[in-house]
Amino acid sequence: MIKHIEASGSHYQLGLAHGREAAQEIRLSLSNYAQLFDQVDGITWSEARTIAEGFKAPIEACCPELLEEMAGIALGAKVDPLDVLVLNARSEIALTRAEITGRPAQSDGCSAFSERHGQTQWLAQNWDWKPEQQAALIRLTLRPAPSLGKPALTLITEAGIIGKIGFNAAGVGVCLNALRSALCRPKVPIHVLLRRVLECGDAPSAQARIESDGAASPAHLLIADGDCHAVAMEVSPLGGASMLPRGGRLCHTNHLISRFLPPGLEDAPSPDSFARLARLEQLGLGEAPSFASLRARLCDRDGAPNAISREVDPAAEPARRSATLFTIVMNLTERRAEFSLGRPDLDPPIETLTID
Repeated sequence: MIKHIEASGSHYQLGLAHGREAAQEIRLSLSNYAQLFDQVDGITWSEARTIAEGFKAPIEACCPELLEEMAGIALGAKVDPLDVLVLNARSEIALTRAEITGRPAQSDGCSAFSERHGQTQWLAQNWDWKPEQQAALIRLTLRPAPSLGKPALTLITEAGIIGKIGFNAAGVGVCLNALRSALCRPKVPIHVLLRRVLECGDAPSAQARIESDGAASPAHLLIADGDCHAVAMEVSPLGGASMLPRGGRLCHTNHLISRFLPPGLEDAPSPDSFARLARLEQLGLGEAPSFASLRARLCDRDGAPNAISREVDPAAEPARRSATLFTIVMNLTERRAEFSLGRPDLDPPIETLTID
C-alpha cells in the first residue's frame, strides 16, 4: 500500500512531518509536474512558479496557517517553499491553459457519488490521473493541536499537497472532480479548498466556507457528512452552483451539470465524462449500499478503456492518457473508509481507514 504519515501539532509541525517523511515522493511530484507543465502546457518550471506566486495573497487572506504548513513541508523535504505552492496550485496551472497554448488538453477522469441510506451517509470515488503520479501518492493522518479547534483528518493525496480526498473525525468527507477550463483567477487554489473542507465540522459549514473563500479555477467538490447532509458544489472564480441530492443520491464526473451556472462559466470536457455520468446514475438503483456494493459500481468497465474503472488508452495522445489510480469508499456515519490502489476491478488489496 502507500506510505502513511501521521502527525500532530501546529500547522508548521504537521507540514514538517509531511515533508520529512515524504521527501522522496515530493521530489517525484515535482519532477512529474515539471514534465507535465512542459509537455502539456508549454510552460517552464520558472513560469509555473510565477503563476503560483499569484495565489499567495488569497491564501494568506483566508488561511495563512496553511501557508505555514507548506513552509514546513518545504523545510522537511529540503525544497523551495514556492515549489510546494506550485504543487498545491497544480490544477490551476495544468488544467486551465489548453485554449491559451493551443496544445492538447490535459486528460481528466474521476467518477464520484454520494448516497444516503436510512441514517447512513456514503461517499465514494475513483481518482483518475497520470499513471506516473501513482508512486507519489501518500496517506496523511493529521491531528491539529487542540488549541487550533480543528478535527483530526485522514486523506489520500499527492505528496506535497495539503488537501485532497478523505474525511475527518467530525464525519465530513470530500471528493473531487477536475473540470477543464480556460478560466483561472488569483483566488484560493482547489487543493487548498479541499483542505478547508476537511477542517469543518459539518457539510453546511463547509459549503459556506467554500462560497466565502472563492475558487481560483473551476472544479466540482462533492461534500457530505455523517449526519446525512450532502451537497455537490461546482465552483469557479466567477461563482458557482450547488446541488442537493435527489432520492438521496448525487453523482458527478468531469463536466458541469448545474442548470444555474454564472454567465461566462464554460468547461471543455472529454466525451467519456458524459457516458460515465449516465452509467454511474444507473448503477446500484434500488440496491442497499455497502462497502462491497459501492465498490462494485466503481469497478464498472462499460465504455472501456475510458470507463468508470479507467485504464490507459494506448491510442490516446500522451497528454490524454490517464488511469484509475485509487478507489475510496467512505461510510461517513461510521467514520470509516476502504481504500485500494489501482483499478478496483483488478481486485487490489483493500485497506481500512479510520479516524477519531
